[in-house]
Amino acid sequence: MTIMTRKRRRMMAEATAESPSTVLPEELMIEILSRVESSNPLQLRCVCKWWKSLIVDPQFVKKHLNKSFTDITDLASKAMDHMNSFEMHLIHAPAVPQDEEEEEENDEDDDDDDEEEEKQSMMNLVAQLDNLLIIVRSLKGNLETIKVDMQALKDRMKCLENFLQIYLKNATASSS
Repeated sequence: MTIMTRKRRRMMAEATAESPSTVLPEELMIEILSRVESSNPLQLRCVCKWWKSLIVDPQFVKKHLNKSFTDITDLASKAMDHMNSFEMHLIHAPAVPQDEEEEEENDEDDDDDDEEEEKQSMMNLVAQLDNLLIIVRSLKGNLETIKVDMQALKDRMKCLENFLQIYLKNATASSS
């Protein structure tokens, strides 16, 4: 086992002896990193020192800001679409009819007619409540969708804010 460990160490030393910058040009590596699907590019800084330096490179920052702007615009547009859909649903939601006052009829009403009318009235009320429940469920679903959209937008903006703070801190440190 000791022989394998030494052999493994030697192979790792040989593999890391070659600088990553000789494998890929910096511009190409920046292009690759800018396309990495990561909501937080600061996580990429933890990979190696070279990536850490590339993440704060002005070329990468410019590409990342353009991509972030597009992503945030798309998220905001999606949230607005859901909000507009929600508002339209509210506008076009069927109104729950109120009980209409019944006109008094002649004293000759039968008890059977009263019972039938009462039964029909209860069935109408149950149908109205059922429709109202469907509307409430739909509104709840729309609100949940909007909430998810807004959370994604908030997370993306926070990540971008952190990224810009790190970049500005690094840029002011390097210019001093």
